[in-house]
Amino acid sequence: MGDEPLAHVAWLADRLAEAYANAVVEVYSSVLSPPRGAYDPARGQYLSEMVLDEAARLRQSTGVDAALVVASIDAYSPGLNFVFGQAMVGGGVAVVYTRRLRPEFYGLGPDLALYRERLLKEALHELGHAFGLGHCANPVCVMRFSNNIVEVDAKSMRYCRKCAARLLEAGIVVARKFLLTD
Repeated sequence: MGDEPLAHVAWLADRLAEAYANAVVEVYSSVLSPPRGAYDPARGQYLSEMVLDEAARLRQSTGVDAALVVASIDAYSPGLNFVFGQAMVGGGVAVVYTRRLRPEFYGLGPDLALYRERLLKEALHELGHAFGLGHCANPVCVMRFSNNIVEVDAKSMRYCRKCAARLLEAGIVVARKFLLTD
């Protein structure tokens, strides 16, 4: 959704294929439009639940086990000023919103490495939810809740042993490189 360059999505897909050892990751290059009625002009943001529902329809129509939509928009959820992403816990559907992951959003210059690190962290986090994980108390686990970009930057791109064990119970194998060494 939006104008996320395919190069970033392809890069992310390669990292996710590395992270989940038993997964086949495919990129669908079609650009989706946000659902009608999802945009709130007073906020200048999209209602995340409506975008997530659209992602669920996409998952159902393609027949994949899990779907991640990368959306270059700013989104919110009721009760929150914004969200970096959202997932249907255990439902195999997740969305990552990239607008607030970009350094430019915070008045900084472009930084491709930092942007991609944030993108990967949030994709791993939201897919963790999609595969059934909740938030983690481990301060560096990728499943730690992030209330702001500083907290996104503070966590790692790795699952703690506890979260990785729960993913394994769900049939998801996390590659060693994406595991914390606690």
